[in-house]
Amino acid sequence: MAVISEAAKSILEKRGLKEADVLSVVNECGDDKIFNKEKGIYIARKEIGELTVYAVFDESGTVQTAYSHKMKILDIVLEGEEDSGWVYCKNGATVKSGHTNLTYLGATRSGPSLTEPISGQSWFEEYLATGALTTAEGLFQQKRA
Repeated sequence: MAVISEAAKSILEKRGLKEADVLSVVNECGDDKIFNKEKGIYIARKEIGELTVYAVFDESGTVQTAYSHKMKILDIVLEGEEDSGWVYCKNGATVKSGHTNLTYLGATRSGPSLTEPISGQSWFEEYLATGALTTAEGLFQQKRA
C-alpha cells in the first residue's frame, strides 16, 4: 500500500493534486510503470478525468513527488536511440529518450519524452510536465479564449 512522504504532500498541495488520485496511480499501476535502478525509483501514470497524473515513488511505495499535465498522449514520433536509464516493468524493455505527440484543445505538438517503442508507451518527466507542457497548455488556452 502506497504512502505519500511529507515532502510530497506539500508538492501535491502546491500543484493542486489530490492525495487519493496520486495514491490510486501507485496502487493500481501493477507492472505498468518504469523503473530507474540507479535512482531506485519508479514512475507510474494514470489518466484521471482530463489530467494525466504521474507518481514518482520508491521501492517501498513511498511517493516522493507527483505531477500532471492536461495534454493527451498520442503516439511516439521519434523512438530515440539514447538509453534513458529507465526500464518498462511490464515487458523489461529499455526505455529510450525520444519524442511523443500530444494534443490539447485541438492543437497537436511533439515533445521530448521517455519512450518504449515495443509497447508504444511514453512518459513525461517532471521537469517537462511542470515546465514546457504547462507553458504550452497556458498558451493554447489563451489562443482559444
